[in-house]
Amino acid sequence: MELSLKVVGQLRIESSQMPENSPLRNGIDSDQAKAEWLSHLNELVSQVRSWSEEFDWTTRQVEKQLDDSVIGKHMVPCLVLQQNAVRILLEPIARSAPNAEGVVDLYLMPGWDDIASLYLVDGQWQLHYMYPGEATVPSIRDAEPQPLSKETLNAVLSEMKQNASPVV
Repeated sequence: MELSLKVVGQLRIESSQMPENSPLRNGIDSDQAKAEWLSHLNELVSQVRSWSEEFDWTTRQVEKQLDDSVIGKHMVPCLVLQQNAVRILLEPIARSAPNAEGVVDLYLMPGWDDIASLYLVDGQWQLHYMYPGEATVPSIRDAEPQPLSKETLNAVLSEMKQNASPVV
């Protein structure tokens, strides 16, 4: 277990002893980190919703709870996309990851077998997806990143739709 010491006035506090909802937990202003994370997510969901609706997908925003070691438990927006019998979910996974400021998955439902991941890097969303015919990589993170754009989103949604199993 990693401990860090914080100095608050003349008082030294180990971060492991701070309450989970402390705004100074792990030396990061958790309120600011939460606000920034939710801002990024709300902008992402809004943009994906707008583009998806242009591509004739119906959308519905839902929420889920995440638990983060710095900002604690919090609700995040998710987006369900549907076209005919094909459903895709845009789902936040983590506020931070190695070399990324956030991770959001985009996957075909209900099988979760066709997946793309979005990584927030330097304030920009990068889309990782393994297209058919490309070299196989150990994880989706190793797929060639593309900046998230209307065109890259449409290409991934089209590919996922094509790969969808027919509903029986």
